[in-house]
Amino acid sequence: MAQIGEISGLIQVMPGRVEIVLPGLFELPVEELESDFLRSELPHLNQFLSQANVISGKSRNIDAIIFEILRWEQTVGLPLAQALVEPGPPHTGCYLLFQAVHLRADMQNAIVLPIEWSQQNLSDINIIIKDLQDMFNVDFDIDIVADGLYLMKLNGVSAPQHYPHILSVLGKTANPYIEQTRENLPWYRLTSEIQMFMHQHAVNQQRLQQGLATINSLWFWGAGQLPKTMLSNPDWYCDDLVLTRFAKSLGLAVRRISQIADSDPAVDSVVVDLRLIEALKTGSDSSLDQLLREVDRELFESVPGGCSIRLRAGFEYDFEWTTVSKLKFWRKKKSLVDWLEQSSR
Repeated sequence: MAQIGEISGLIQVMPGRVEIVLPGLFELPVEELESDFLRSELPHLNQFLSQANVISGKSRNIDAIIFEILRWEQTVGLPLAQALVEPGPPHTGCYLLFQAVHLRADMQNAIVLPIEWSQQNLSDINIIIKDLQDMFNVDFDIDIVADGLYLMKLNGVSAPQHYPHILSVLGKTANPYIEQTRENLPWYRLTSEIQMFMHQHAVNQQRLQQGLATINSLWFWGAGQLPKTMLSNPDWYCDDLVLTRFAKSLGLAVRRISQIADSDPAVDSVVVDLRLIEALKTGSDSSLDQLLREVDRELFESVPGGCSIRLRAGFEYDFEWTTVSKLKFWRKKKSLVDWLEQSSR
């Protein structure tokens, strides 16, 4: 999108629609980023934000955004776990993804905090998860998906579908989800026993002595069933392991984000980029300046001209750009830093 809205003379059909899912964009710490950098080093993103139409954002978390894009009727239970299961006899309703977290509780709230994926922490997590499997082998089976990420198959208890993707809840209160958990008594009892086991585990006693955050809870998500039919079949651009496997399970054409420049401008596409939200929520060492430069280049410069583009960031507004958006030159220009300052007030 070097020149936003430039229509190639070779395109003889209706242009496609590009949905960019970029959670975390409007949660950036404006006080930690230079205003000059935000205004001058992100030219394609700022041009997009200045020219796009502002639309009320109905979907605030990753699950809800993807449901809306794919035009699914349900609004909970994005079946990410089911997508990781090898083909075979159906076991819908019993799979969950999970990660270990630190649940910091006080008199009013329980805040979900990440465990940094250092070598020591991953080793401690693996020890606890292995012992969990041994202790609760009648209740569930556990498989490792990737470092720090696990798949659970429940034996006899239905997997609850009300938990959102972990990146949508880190740093926030778990209270609403705890209340819903209490409505499913067998599941509530099982998770309570899991937390008690983790709290008492020798690894956590050692971590307390070392002044480290305890690994005292698990965050589950990804339950749900894959649809029998699809109303939308866009090309899918994503680098996240789970969401890539999810798209493949739906039969979508899957490519890396870096390949968006080679996309067919006549085909609808979805770009799901979790790099910013992951850096913000997990405290990774990723440079926000560098990430934003990559987002500016890979997402907003590279999208083929002529497409209509909608940016969904889990913000109070979505942003939609069409080929006539650049003609509305009378609009007041608002760059990323302007939106960040507005959202922080």
